Amino acid sequence: MQDYASENLRNVAVVGHGRAGKTSFVDACLFNAKVTKRQGRVDDATSMLDTAPEETKRGMSISLSLAAVEWKGVKINFIDTPGYPDFVSEVKGAITACDTALIVLPASSGVETEAEKDWILCEEMNKPRAFLVNKMDREHADFFKVVDEMRVKFGSGVVPVQIPIGAADTYQGVVDLLRMKTKVRTHDDEYVATDIPESMTEEVNEYKQKLVEALADFNDTLLEKFLNGDEIPEEEIGQALADGMAAAKVFPVYCGSALKNISLHKLLTGIVTYFPAPSTDAVMGVDPSNDEPIERAVDGPFSAQVFKTIVDPFVGRLSFMRVFSGKLAADATVYNSCRETSERLGGLFSMQGSTQLRLKEVGAGDITVTSKLASTKTGDTLCTKDNPIKYEPITYPDSMLVMAVSAKKKGEEEKAIGSIEKEGDEDPTIIVVKDKETKQALVKGIGEVQIDILGERVARKFGVDVEFSEPRVALRETIKKTVKVQGKHKKQSGGHGQYGDVWLEISPLPAGTGNQFTETIFGGSVPRQYIPAVEKGTEETLAQGIIAGYPVVDVKVNLYDGSYHAVDSSEAAFKTATALALKKGVMEANPVLLEPIFDMSILTPEYFTGDVMGQLNGRRARIMGMDKAGRDLTEIKAQIPAIELYKYATDLRAQTKGRGSFTVKFSHYEEMPKKLMDDEIAKYQESKGKASEK
Repeated sequence: MQDYASENLRNVAVVGHGRAGKTSFVDACLFNAKVTKRQGRVDDATSMLDTAPEETKRGMSISLSLAAVEWKGVKINFIDTPGYPDFVSEVKGAITACDTALIVLPASSGVETEAEKDWILCEEMNKPRAFLVNKMDREHADFFKVVDEMRVKFGSGVVPVQIPIGAADTYQGVVDLLRMKTKVRTHDDEYVATDIPESMTEEVNEYKQKLVEALADFNDTLLEKFLNGDEIPEEEIGQALADGMAAAKVFPVYCGSALKNISLHKLLTGIVTYFPAPSTDAVMGVDPSNDEPIERAVDGPFSAQVFKTIVDPFVGRLSFMRVFSGKLAADATVYNSCRETSERLGGLFSMQGSTQLRLKEVGAGDITVTSKLASTKTGDTLCTKDNPIKYEPITYPDSMLVMAVSAKKKGEEEKAIGSIEKEGDEDPTIIVVKDKETKQALVKGIGEVQIDILGERVARKFGVDVEFSEPRVALRETIKKTVKVQGKHKKQSGGHGQYGDVWLEISPLPAGTGNQFTETIFGGSVPRQYIPAVEKGTEETLAQGIIAGYPVVDVKVNLYDGSYHAVDSSEAAFKTATALALKKGVMEANPVLLEPIFDMSILTPEYFTGDVMGQLNGRRARIMGMDKAGRDLTEIKAQIPAIELYKYATDLRAQTKGRGSFTVKFSHYEEMPKKLMDDEIAKYQESKGKASEK
C-alpha cells in the first residue's frame, strides 16, 4: 500500500450497538474496494475482521479491527469496534484515534443504548459524526422513523443526505439529496442511475429542504440564499456539508444494506468527499519534563499515540498508533515519553483485518501498526527523544465487576495471573489486584461476558485454565461485653515441661479505636520477662480471628494476674496460654462479625430511578439522598454492604439498559445481621473440619 498525504486520508471509527451490522459494513467496503474477491459474512465465519475463535464462536466483535480501504485516490482507515458494552475500551480507543465516527443503526430498531452512548462519547470529545441506517432490506425497516428518533435524541443537526427507495423486500437504492439523482440495484446486481420516482417527488423535496435548512443554520452565505429563495448550487451545498461535519455541527445520515451491499458505494464516495481529513492544526500535549502545555505542528518532529495493543504468544506484540505529527520510517527508533525509554520498531504495517500490508513510512494523520514494542502500553506517547511530548492518556470507565480468580491446576497460579495481566495490556479495563487481607487474586472488569471471554482467551493463548468465583469480603470480628478469663498451659510428661498461666480481662472499645494491650500485674505473679510474650500472643491470636477467621478489632486486653513455674515456664508457654484465654474469652464476650460498608454514588437515567432504588433496598443499601446530575441523569447516594456489591455492575446495567454507572468508596464497618453472621461462621467451621480431615 502506498503512502498517503494527510489530505488524502480519512480515519473513521465504525461504532454502534451490537448486531447493528458494523462488521458487515466494513467487510462490504473491503469487497467494494476489491481487497477481497468475496464479501465476508459474520454469520458463516468468513469475515475478514472477526477472526479470533471467541469472535467466530459468538458471531460478534470482541476487539477493534483496522481495515484500510483505497477509494478514489483516498485511503480510508476504518476501525471496526465491538457493540457489546463490556468492550468499551475498544470503542474509546477507536474514537480517540479517528477523526470521524460513523454510528451504525439498524433500520428496524433505531437508536439503541450503545449507539446513544457512542454519541455522548463523541460529543464529549467534539468528534464529527455521521450515521448509517443499515439493514434497510430487513423486515420492519423504517428509515424515516429512525431519522425522527435521531433528531429527537440528537438535535436538528441530524439530516439525511440520502433517502431510501423502498424498504425491506423492496429496498433497491437511494435518492442522493445533494445531487438529486438516484441509483438502484437491479436483479442482475448492477447499479443503474434513474430518474427520481414520481411518487417520491414530494418526499424528496421535503428532505432536501430539511438538509438545506440545517446547513443554512451553520453557513451564513447559504442562509442568505435560502431566505431569498435563490437556487443553491450542488457544490455550495456539498462544501457547507463538509464544513458542518468538520465543525461537528451537521451530522449526515446515509442508508443501505451492508449484507446485500446496497448503496455502500455511495457512502464510500461520501466519506471521501465530505468527511474531514486529519486536521492541519497544531496538536496539544505537555512537556514531559515539567508537564507544561506545548504545541506540536503536524509538520514538526514525529509524535504518535498508541490506542490499542495486541499480545499474542504466536503473532507477537502489536501496537496500533495514530501519528499526530511528522513522519515515521519503518526502521526508526522511537522514544516513549511516558515510560522514558527508547524502542526500535519491528516494521510498519497497515491492516485489512488480520492481513498486514507493509509500509516504508507513514505521515501525520495516518494510522499504523508496529511490532516488538515491549515496554509500550495503550495510551503511551511515542516521539523523538530530542523533541519529547506527552499526549493526554486515554481514560476508561471504572471496572466495577470484581471476581476472584484462581488456576484450576495446582501450581499454575503465577502463570494464570501473569497471563491475565498480559490480557490487561490488550484491554485496559481488565485489572488484576491482590487482596492483602483475603490473600485472593482479584480481576476487575466491565461485565461478565468480558470475564468469560477472558478465561477462554487465557486458556487458548497461554495454555492455563482459570476459574472465576465470588470474592471473599474482608470482615472483622469484635465483642460486645467485658469478660475475665483464665488461660493455662501445663505440660509435664517427663523432662523439661511447659507452664504458663494468665488471667485476662477482655473488653470492647469504641469502633475504629483498634486493639490495646495493657498489664496491671502486681507482686510478680507473671514475671516481667514473660509479659512481652503475652502481648505478642495477644496480637497474633487476635489477627488470626476466633469465630470466623477474620481479625478481631476494637478490643482491650489487660493482663492482671497469673502464675509461673520456676523451671518449666517459658515465653512459648505464656504465648500458648494467652491464645487459650483469648479464644475462650472472646466466645464468652458476645462476639459479632462486622462487615465493610461503602459509600456509593449511582448515576442513572431519571426514568429508571425508582427501579434502581428498589434494587438497592433489596441489597440492604441505605439511600442517603438524590441529586440531578445533568442531561436526564439522577445521582443516587447510598451506603451498601460490600457483600451486596457482588455482580451489582451486571444488574445495574441490565436495569438501566446499559446507561447506569456507579462508584464506591470505603466508609466504615458495622455489625452484620445475625443470619448472615451465622452462615459465615458455619462456613468457616465447615472449612476447618475439611482441613483437619486432610
